[in-house]
Amino acid sequence: MLPVIWAVFAVCAVGAFVMIAAYWLDVQDRPDLTRGQRMAWSAGAIVFPISIPAYAFAGGPGWPSFLRAASFLPAVGLALFFGFLFGVFR
Repeated sequence: MLPVIWAVFAVCAVGAFVMIAAYWLDVQDRPDLTRGQRMAWSAGAIVFPISIPAYAFAGGPGWPSFLRAASFLPAVGLALFFGFLFGVFR
């Protein structure tokens, strides 16, 4: 089971980097946000497992369903990382 979980973790880790970049670029490209709002959403990248799904569902970017589902990849990847770190998966 460990190789399967490791593969899922690798996909989530790569997907998380892509989602962080997509999130940040989308925030910077939205003309309807003021400069302060763009700075606040950009600072939210520090807490990316929370801010990316919040932006995808409540921020109003109009992302398609696939990207809304993919917005959870950073949180899943981080959960798997801590699972490996603390020995949950053997």
